[in-house]
Amino acid sequence: MTLITEKGPGMDVNDTAPTMRLAMREVRECAYRALMTKGASNAEAQAAARQVLFAELHHGTGLHSLAAWLHDGTWLLGAFPYTRIDTPEGKSYRVDPAAPCHALVHGVLLVDVASTGVGSEVLCSPLRHDTHLLDEALLNAAISSGHTVVHRSAGPENRTTFATPAGDLGSGSSAADQGAPHTPPQDPGNSRFYTANEPPQGEFTLSTEAQRTERRLALAHGGILVDAAIWSELRAIAAGYLVPDA
Repeated sequence: MTLITEKGPGMDVNDTAPTMRLAMREVRECAYRALMTKGASNAEAQAAARQVLFAELHHGTGLHSLAAWLHDGTWLLGAFPYTRIDTPEGKSYRVDPAAPCHALVHGVLLVDVASTGVGSEVLCSPLRHDTHLLDEALLNAAISSGHTVVHRSAGPENRTTFATPAGDLGSGSSAADQGAPHTPPQDPGNSRFYTANEPPQGEFTLSTEAQRTERRLALAHGGILVDAAIWSELRAIAAGYLVPDA
């Protein structure tokens, strides 16, 4: 049985850094504008901005992760090389290991392709779990597909994040000896996205849709505390995207 520890209300933030309080709209809009300056389309920037906001709301990691990517990242990467293999279980999409992936640029695409049906999977270069930038995409895919959607990384910790159609979001470590479809990537440098009928076994911290709704409502009234230095940096980048006066 999956061991689940209930997620507490706190965020993973550094309480010693100077902070400021923002509305959710300000966080989303600043992320959107900053992403547009890096070549994202309107739809891409909106989706990625929602990923940033979700991570900031529930873990305090969204803006810091966005700022880290903005230093070197770009949306103008050209074609995304991959091969498709038909397996007895479904379709396997294997991204060229030399092609770098990032949760903001490729996350929604990778998750959507992997959630086309039970047995589908996408293998790609490693993506981090601790930024929580993929959480929103996993939840959307699980709810729309009606299946559990999983991101599992190779390595001794078997880091795993999964979302269920009921809106549960789990983060932790998969049990190492599970059978298909809950197997790790064969390449130790890969991430694996896949779809399953049930969540993986392991030790996970779980958040429910009801818990996240309660938190969103509280922050909608009280505002989000964010790192003041990171916010100033992002505002300066976002200023590069100018919207003409109506």
